[in-house]
Amino acid sequence: MNRTIRVAAGILISLAGLHGLQAQEVITPLFRNPRAAQLQNEHIRIRKSAEASLLELPIFDDFSNTSLVADTGSWSDAYAFVNNNFCVNPVSNGVATLDALDADGSIYAHAVLSPSTFVADHLTSNPVNLQYPASDSLYLSFLYQAGGLCDLPEEEDSLMVDFYATDSSKWVNVWRVPGRSLHEFSHAMIPISSERFLTSGFRFRFRNRASLSGSNDYPDKRSNVDYWHVDYVRLDRNRTISDTILRDVAFNTPLSSVLKDLTSIPWPHFETAQNTTLAPFVSVRYRNNDSITRNVTRSLTILEPIYNDTYYPEEPTAQDLPEHVDTIVDFGYIYPLDFQRGDSALIRFKAALRTDEFDPKVNDTVIHDQLFRDYYSYDDGTAEAGYGLRASGTANALMAIRYHSYEPDQLGGVYIYFNQVYDSINLKNYSFNLMVWDESDGLPGSIIREDDNIYKPIYTSTYTGFIRYEFSEPVPVNGPFFVGWRQEKEYILNVGLDLNNKPDPHVMYYNMGEWQSSIAPGVIMFRPFLYDETTGVNNSHSETRLLQIYPNPASDRIWFRMPPSSVGEEILVHIYDTSGRLVHHSVVRSNQLDLSGFSPGIYYIRALIGAQSYYSKLLINP
Repeated sequence: MNRTIRVAAGILISLAGLHGLQAQEVITPLFRNPRAAQLQNEHIRIRKSAEASLLELPIFDDFSNTSLVADTGSWSDAYAFVNNNFCVNPVSNGVATLDALDADGSIYAHAVLSPSTFVADHLTSNPVNLQYPASDSLYLSFLYQAGGLCDLPEEEDSLMVDFYATDSSKWVNVWRVPGRSLHEFSHAMIPISSERFLTSGFRFRFRNRASLSGSNDYPDKRSNVDYWHVDYVRLDRNRTISDTILRDVAFNTPLSSVLKDLTSIPWPHFETAQNTTLAPFVSVRYRNNDSITRNVTRSLTILEPIYNDTYYPEEPTAQDLPEHVDTIVDFGYIYPLDFQRGDSALIRFKAALRTDEFDPKVNDTVIHDQLFRDYYSYDDGTAEAGYGLRASGTANALMAIRYHSYEPDQLGGVYIYFNQVYDSINLKNYSFNLMVWDESDGLPGSIIREDDNIYKPIYTSTYTGFIRYEFSEPVPVNGPFFVGWRQEKEYILNVGLDLNNKPDPHVMYYNMGEWQSSIAPGVIMFRPFLYDETTGVNNSHSETRLLQIYPNPASDRIWFRMPPSSVGEEILVHIYDTSGRLVHHSVVRSNQLDLSGFSPGIYYIRALIGAQSYYSKLLINP
């Protein structure tokens, strides 16, 4: 039984002709994947520092780990992107995605325009001991899906599997499938019977062929394309061609946000907002992939890792789940929040399944880290596409997104994710300024601020890909308000679009004299943050004092000069970089802090000692 899912297939969508307007809302594919880019250097170091040991049968990977690249214990490269965002209806949580982006998250330098194709991603196994007779009936199996939530491969594109022949030291193509329409995950079974492959040192790899749009009319279409998703890779002996039953019960979606509509609310506002914004439960879907009914026990744990707190909101529950059926479990909870613990919070929700002993255990746990920092957000932090306005009449067009300040406060600016396009074309002439409106009958009303600063899109290789844009001065808000931008040219700004969350009803665009509701198939990645002179975190709830640290500048360690009344108390430390991103948080039980993991640069430190908040600026030398 399959659940019906709304799919944004054929990701370039033109939403034109609304009420006679000339403007178009346009959805574009991703050009760059900053989440993959940040991890690339680290994984190159890991792979080079460890000799790849010879793998023994059975080989299994369903990519349900939390890393963004394939497990170094099984795979020798980092080109594929491990995620749970891009596919549709997987059998377990996590897939390996092959697309047109290289390992650092950029379009391949050798990419070509359609109708030509180019070999793009690889996913290559470590060496395997396959010294078995052909009579042992060895098979490589896997599941695959074209497109998913993202761009569908064309007929000339393809997904391929190669085997490594040690006798000739060459790769041999043994399987391929052309691009096709969106479908559920399909099962592939490839026998391995040739003696040239039945050796020690056998390897296999997945590859894909891709092609960029050949249209010269809209070069911003030349973004990431031709997605393939691979899952549930298994290599073993004593199998048959019909060995396609997955004897596994597994989570196949992430845990939902603990908030009803938003994914984050500023921590200083959450004490007031919790009664109206908290969802009564967190939800997750799991699937019985087996051909028989299975009994499953479900449980939820809530943790605050910084404080080593663990909470069990309810007793585990059990259910009989028929074969090939998905089910959604809603975990109810009541959690005692402590709003005196600093100016941000991390609350970890962990759902677990207890299944039969033979069941793979790696996919029986999912974790959702609920962050409360300095910003409002509707998105999940990962872009599957880009969004913008294009066509005649969109010079000076406006976009506005509704938020609610649960206490009188000030905005410091907006975090924005920009989707880079081929050759960085939207760096050349694209510009915008930020705006804030009050609300009038559900629409943007009077302009509270049209900021004088003129900005251009900026791209980053950091984990989140968000760039911090600050207002020239703080903007007061209270209750409902809208934040957005005015674009200067008739070009797409390509702001990130999260397709895994339901379309946002609070998004409006203005052109040719009236506000219209957006019909984009997802959530625009645009996060207003609260003002603070040091970190962008509102500090109106408590008096803030200067934290004395030495030495400053520092290189490897700092000491805190404690007030006499606080000697011996624990120090809750938050450290932010100059973009306002939290890069470190810990509980310090002495008056010193090790800086060995920090890069040189300027940082802001906020410390909570008892009920008192302190701050300081720190320079770390090379």
